[in-house]
Amino acid sequence: MPRRTLTPEEFELLRSYDLGSRLRWYRKEAGKLHTVKTFTAVAISDRIGVKHQTIISIERGDSKKPAYQLIYKITQDLGLPFDALTDDFYEGPFRSIAIGEPANNDENITEAGKEIARTSVIGAVLYEYRSDNTVRLIHDLRSYRPLDKPEFISALARLIGEFQATETVEKLYTQPHPVIVASELYNALAIYPQAYPSIPEEAWTKARNELIATYQPKGDNERS
Repeated sequence: MPRRTLTPEEFELLRSYDLGSRLRWYRKEAGKLHTVKTFTAVAISDRIGVKHQTIISIERGDSKKPAYQLIYKITQDLGLPFDALTDDFYEGPFRSIAIGEPANNDENITEAGKEIARTSVIGAVLYEYRSDNTVRLIHDLRSYRPLDKPEFISALARLIGEFQATETVEKLYTQPHPVIVASELYNALAIYPQAYPSIPEEAWTKARNELIATYQPKGDNERS
């Protein structure tokens, strides 16, 4: 089924709902509109790496103030703006958003003899590397919409620039401009695909969740 926009009537209905009711409504609608992904509480929880009881707890209203990161992951999985579940979004006049399965408009272009996607989502796994030689995962985020080549390079350059800014002043003078680094990396994806293997999303999510589960202290509960 095609992606569609929220209607004024649905907007008014959602205005009267609380967080849990909105989440349930969007989850059910996403399930009707997608042909590839399923949106049961179990399916969403598997994709974002939490227990399915966490999703159910929010929908039932047992969890009044779920963590920001958790809501962010849920809205990303549903393809919604982050604030679509908040009361603030429904204050004032009708606001239209798209819901459902994104259109398959990822055309291919050829660069350096290789086919690469015209549009793709950019994501980042943020972690803290500590002095005791341990790594602590902090956040897994991605852009809300697919980006074309200039947008992708620009977003990548901004991320690179943020980390370059932590270097010493002396080293900054020798660093290439973030846009140059981002452009070279983007082009390398097409020229040297063997150096940047594509991993199925399900395999990536499973490996991430297994890694977290392996090292999560016993008795720790998922904050919801």
